[in-house]
Amino acid sequence: MCIQQGNRRDLRVGRAWSDPVSLLTDWNHRWFIDQRHDKKEHHDLRLYFNWRWQRGSIIAGRLADANIGSVLLIEAGPPDEGIPAMMDISRLFELDSGTDWAFLTKPKKHSGRQITYSRARMRGGCGNHNDCAYLVPPEANFDSWRELGTDGWSGKDVRPYFEHLKERVTIEQRPERHLVSRAFIEAGVALGLPKVDFGIGMLTLNVHGRLRNSSSVAYLHPLTSLPPNLEIQTDTLVGRIKFIGSVASACLTGRGRIAAGREIIVCAGSIQPPQLPLSSGIGDAADLRELGIDVVHHSPGVGKHPIDHYSVPVIFETAAPVPDRHITPYEAIAMLNTTPGAQSVESQLQLGPTAGWVNGRFGDEYQASTPKRDLLLRSSRMSPEAGATGSENYLPRYLRRADNRPQLSFGRRSLRREYSARERFVCRRLGQTESFKRIVSKELLPGPDIIQESDLREYIRKNCQTYYHAAGTCRAGSANDPNAVASPI
Repeated sequence: MCIQQGNRRDLRVGRAWSDPVSLLTDWNHRWFIDQRHDKKEHHDLRLYFNWRWQRGSIIAGRLADANIGSVLLIEAGPPDEGIPAMMDISRLFELDSGTDWAFLTKPKKHSGRQITYSRARMRGGCGNHNDCAYLVPPEANFDSWRELGTDGWSGKDVRPYFEHLKERVTIEQRPERHLVSRAFIEAGVALGLPKVDFGIGMLTLNVHGRLRNSSSVAYLHPLTSLPPNLEIQTDTLVGRIKFIGSVASACLTGRGRIAAGREIIVCAGSIQPPQLPLSSGIGDAADLRELGIDVVHHSPGVGKHPIDHYSVPVIFETAAPVPDRHITPYEAIAMLNTTPGAQSVESQLQLGPTAGWVNGRFGDEYQASTPKRDLLLRSSRMSPEAGATGSENYLPRYLRRADNRPQLSFGRRSLRREYSARERFVCRRLGQTESFKRIVSKELLPGPDIIQESDLREYIRKNCQTYYHAAGTCRAGSANDPNAVASPI
């Protein structure tokens, strides 16, 4: 995204920073606009990074509304307006392969198994590619970030921005119309889970009826009414950013060079944030020199802290065929603690009314039995500690690949720390309640014979899947942390 010079105020960006909420609402926030800045001085790295594709539409719309100058939104994928399968959330699986980057993990050492890591390739990012689940993290999560050095990110600090977001984005809760979702909720209540935010219930979605209310829909549509100072260029992949000294000056794309008169803001999703900095000379200096890339800025943490949390499926067979969904594949959810005294959500259970659509995607062993006869209940640990993967530095290596695409690597540490017996116990207990027994005939996977811890761990190794919640590839931290790529200014 390139911003040309305007006549309102000067926008100064210090160190690269990833802000998930302030950019949605308030461009006078102290981290981003400093009207005292002398434009002739360039002491800081004047390239702004934001680690979500969805955020690009929001930032572009907000900047254009603020009338600070002309804005060009550059999108690698196609446009999203006027495509029914993209806008109607119930038609999620009708999207063609050209709208998904479809990254792959490295083959596992012993099994050779690879996991497909879907990421949207279109304007609006994953908000036009996922099930539009709207979940606000517990304030305790943000408080822990502040304690790690990211001042201004406490739960109290960010709360107003979530409220502002709801003024622009429609948030709706799904009705309990699907018989499987109702049975799941009744089963959770029978086990003592409260039917509230912290408990079990139907997902809230950023939709209006069946139509997505993604970032591009909320902040850019209709495209015929875009402000005159905002231009959108789709199907344009940025390969590198050109610097003059430490100032980002232009984007080098497959369609030519695009110069910026003022700032460049990068919204690259959760997997690709390191790719553009590394190819542009921002990263570990030794790694860059080994690859023959001129060093613009030594930042050793780029690409060296990938985290995610795995999920593990428990699959049941229903006694009779069931509809695959009311609107979305995953409609009911349980948020719970499995450790006595825990103060924030530890685990998430999500139910798919049918698992047949995954076609083996959730592991080596699973194949759909009879169409519309399978239920998928997947569990995942939510805490950052439990969800951490190994910090293997995989990202510089993908610059050597001919297609320049990341090949992801997930470490064993997450597998050792994830999925205690408590999560598996809860999933199976839900399946044994009277509510579930009315529709479920048997457990398919892991299967009633898989009881021993060693057998369960082997099942997890063969069938675990990502939750598609990657983070940390350009992690935030205090200004004194040499491995923090982003920090408050």
